[in-house]
Amino acid sequence: MTRDGLHALACYAVAPARKARTGRIGLTATGDGFATPALDDGSRIVVRGNTLAADPGGAIVITTVRAAAAFLGIELSRDPGVGHDLPPFEPDAALQVDAEASEFLGHWFGLAQSVLEQLASRLGDRAATISDATLWPEHFDLAVVVELVGGVGVNVGFSPGDSFVDEPYVYVGPHDMSAVRGEYWNAAFGAYLPYSEMEESRLAAAALDFLDQGFASL
Repeated sequence: MTRDGLHALACYAVAPARKARTGRIGLTATGDGFATPALDDGSRIVVRGNTLAADPGGAIVITTVRAAAAFLGIELSRDPGVGHDLPPFEPDAALQVDAEASEFLGHWFGLAQSVLEQLASRLGDRAATISDATLWPEHFDLAVVVELVGGVGVNVGFSPGDSFVDEPYVYVGPHDMSAVRGEYWNAAFGAYLPYSEMEESRLAAAALDFLDQGFASL
């Protein structure tokens, strides 16, 4: 319930508020939640626990999309311009964001940020480009796009769970699956590692090992 509530909040309130100011929709991890990058006046919109805040400024407890939009001063829309694979548009439905569960997902995105920042050094000369890590509201995952020397493109990211897997997971998604082989590639889009198969004491190491194995086979 918390994940779905935060997803709806990101799609219909937080990302549209950034788009209204900058024309951009991407969000960022904060380590304990998520936020917009700094806006033109240096402020940010921050989701942490069960609160939505204008930083600097006030904060409200997360209740509904309509209340969030009113707090942020934006007009609600069924099509907020952040993609097409959106959660249901139910502006008056209770979002049911639990503070502890929200903080857990915030830490998951923080882990994602720290792991993805290490890709450049681990790939070395193999990487032609790596995009900035971005939390995309539509799919609500923190991801980068890697282009390897030779033109192979790969999506790499951390999802909080979705209709594919109902728990957080790390994924590697080559743009062209025609040449990949082996047991590692366990999904139609590439490969994934669910949270339940990662040791709690070594989450970052497990994620990096998983990503290393994927890139070694490309």
